[in-house]
Amino acid sequence: MRQEEMKLEDLKQNFPEMPSELRRMVEREVQEQIRIVPTKRRRRHMTRKTIAAVFAAVMLIGTTAFAGIAYKMHSEPVGKYGVNTKIEDMSQVETEENSSATGQTQEVIDIKNVRMEVSYLPEGMVETEDGKYSYTDALYKGGVSITFYKMDTGDAQFDMLTRNVKESEKIKAGGYEGIYCELYGGDDGEISFNQRIYVAYTDVHYVMEMYAASDVAKEEALKIAEGVHLQPVSDGNTQDIVHAYNWSEYVKSRNEETVEWNMSVTVPKSAMKNTHAVGEAFTAANVESPEDDWQGLSNIRIKVTDVQVSDKIDLLDLSVMDADFREELQKEVNQAGELLPAKINYMKYGNGIDTLNEVVESREVPQKLVYVTVEYTNIGAEELDEILFFGSLMKIVEENGQMKMYTGKASDEGVAWDDAVPAGLAGNREMWYYDVHGGEQGNNYITDLKAGESATVHMAWIVPEEELGYLYLNLDTFSGSYEFSESSLALGYVDIRQ
Repeated sequence: MRQEEMKLEDLKQNFPEMPSELRRMVEREVQEQIRIVPTKRRRRHMTRKTIAAVFAAVMLIGTTAFAGIAYKMHSEPVGKYGVNTKIEDMSQVETEENSSATGQTQEVIDIKNVRMEVSYLPEGMVETEDGKYSYTDALYKGGVSITFYKMDTGDAQFDMLTRNVKESEKIKAGGYEGIYCELYGGDDGEISFNQRIYVAYTDVHYVMEMYAASDVAKEEALKIAEGVHLQPVSDGNTQDIVHAYNWSEYVKSRNEETVEWNMSVTVPKSAMKNTHAVGEAFTAANVESPEDDWQGLSNIRIKVTDVQVSDKIDLLDLSVMDADFREELQKEVNQAGELLPAKINYMKYGNGIDTLNEVVESREVPQKLVYVTVEYTNIGAEELDEILFFGSLMKIVEENGQMKMYTGKASDEGVAWDDAVPAGLAGNREMWYYDVHGGEQGNNYITDLKAGESATVHMAWIVPEEELGYLYLNLDTFSGSYEFSESSLALGYVDIRQ
């Protein structure tokens, strides 16, 4: 969302678990394809006669009609694997005044708030968070996630490029125009968000983008989309409203973020001057300005007190893990609890338009468990509640006075590649194990810390043995694992290289 700014720590808690390769591509494309935002809902009054007239018009001309304007959502191929989805204003011809045809920017208009109602969910699917639904046997790992855009520059400005599309088709959902896309992926046994559904609610000037995972059948995804209804709310009523991207702000940030990504994988060595050693205490005081320090993090002292590396998983308390992660972990070990070798896939990334991702080489390497102990202390005078913590591994190498993201050991076969991606849990740079749970959902929050009190959190990762010499721990709750950011560099990484 952009209306009420969504912080990265919210994404980390609300974004459904995805395979490491897709997650890495998400960050590489700087959310060009994956943009998940919590949502909410509202209603507009129409007489039965008006509803019947609109419905008849929709069925007759194959477009969504409202207030005398007919809109048509359509898609067109871009290259071999790209699909561009647009909304066309059928009531106008191309003129200089038609900004959708000329590319000019329309004046930003105020869009009324709405709330969302979902009238259909498949059996066994539940709402896990606002706008996010998953099956009870795969909570937070699959299902569907719904995003909305407020078309504040005009409905016909909508223009969304979807990459890596296997097939697409035009659909109707609740009488509205829509496009369904199936993406490549999801056929390797791992859950991936390989379906997109776009629906244009031009009567209220919203567009829905639904992400459906591979564990949701196409027919079920379409039924869910069919059951999504938006209802306008009265002015000043903000309860349960949809928090959507303003299209004008989204387009601006999309362009800016793409530029920023090109500069974030390498920094001067001096940029890492705040790096900390194991046993060194530090605070987030230099990260948060007083007005933004809504969690009181400037009063939290952080210290990594211990780092252990093991061939086994007996350091872990399996009782704090959910059944799905325990099952995944068991695939990584033999009967004695010893870690099996990891498979590393050398990837040649496609652009999703003319080329697809390709595994050009694979090899097996020994892997280790990295088990980290982190102490959080409240050094303020007031008790703190629901303190978010998050740990991710940065793999960094120094070259010619520059610090850059480590992408992997050179290929044994000498083939051209872009990234070396470990399969299984070794592909997760974000902490998949932590033994302190709190907050409303019982996830990675410290429930409370009294003044002077400390809490100890254990985090764990599985890492290819050959990469132990490149590891830095990022405890910033605002940034990712594949690029440098201002906030993580200000907080400082912890050097846990072995």
